[in-house]
Amino acid sequence: MKFSCTQENLNRGLALVTHITGKNVNLPILHNVLVEAKDNAITLSATNLEIGIRVRLRGKVDEAGSFTVPAQVFASYVGLVSAEKVDVERADDGLNIQAGNQNTKIKGEEATEFPMIPEVVLENPISVPASELKMALAQTIVAVSHDDSRPELTGVYTQIEDHRVVFAATDSYRLAERALPIAGTHTERQIIVPGMAMQELVRVLPDDAGVDVRMYFSDSQALFMTDEVEITTRLIEGNYPDYRQIIPMEEKTKAVVDRYDLVKAVKAASLFSKSGIHDVNLQFSPDKQGVTLTTVNNQVGENVSKVNAEIVGDSNSIIFNHRYLLDGVQQVSTPQVVFYVVDGVSPGIIRPHGGDTASQYTYIIMPIKQ
Repeated sequence: MKFSCTQENLNRGLALVTHITGKNVNLPILHNVLVEAKDNAITLSATNLEIGIRVRLRGKVDEAGSFTVPAQVFASYVGLVSAEKVDVERADDGLNIQAGNQNTKIKGEEATEFPMIPEVVLENPISVPASELKMALAQTIVAVSHDDSRPELTGVYTQIEDHRVVFAATDSYRLAERALPIAGTHTERQIIVPGMAMQELVRVLPDDAGVDVRMYFSDSQALFMTDEVEITTRLIEGNYPDYRQIIPMEEKTKAVVDRYDLVKAVKAASLFSKSGIHDVNLQFSPDKQGVTLTTVNNQVGENVSKVNAEIVGDSNSIIFNHRYLLDGVQQVSTPQVVFYVVDGVSPGIIRPHGGDTASQYTYIIMPIKQ
């Protein structure tokens, strides 16, 4: 194997794949990155046996081949190289790397020792813009559970409908749902994608508006693909709870609040919330057209903050966990957020103010009951 590649491309590719390596002490080969060179392209692959990442790089291939080397060492070294071009050549038990005035050898293992990343049949793709998918997943994964006793809640529920795909996640304390419109007609199905895989997808997807992601699903695997990056992941078995039954169908109070002002007020209030409870009381006052946030901690002190708001309906109050509240508000992309409140014991709803209702973001928080 012998190839040349720009330092910038190789460094960026290694940064994308090395994130999931080095976390399995029982299989040292999983600490390695698989380097493949053929057809004037270089492919870097890494896996932790649940998630696999492939990155394709442009380069000049003089001799095809494959080999694996420790991912962290390779990535760290290439990141320190100042030369514009990097030449890589297989040499017995390692890779010789020539870059400017530096000549380095990194020892590794044969590619035959590297686990195979499962293949997904490339049929019936669902295509969405990468920037929109990245935002939708970032808004959703904040509510993924980290409790392995209910594995289905550690994933993102993905429902393919006729002209849209819906992503949802809940940890039983809050719920996030986001829909994206999709072109064409697709067979309806429901799957659960591991939250960790969705986090990796958010990390590697570009923000470029002109890049599309093609999604493929089999009975046990999912593949998310751009022209440069592929992420393959197993699916979680089980049935996702019917979360829509907890969404209130009506509200008694509706409040439109400036998102930036609200975030500052919640952060200030959080300094005085009760340890272990993290409570903040929101009082909605239609007559004063404002939301009052109150927190009291007998050991620290107390805080009262008022945020101006456009309020319609009844006076109301509700207590939220300030961490869950911030998670939802900070994921809203519009300058203003809308609260829908029934009472102090029913879930509260947060949504963006305005925007396309077909791709509306919904964030629901269970209240702290007095």
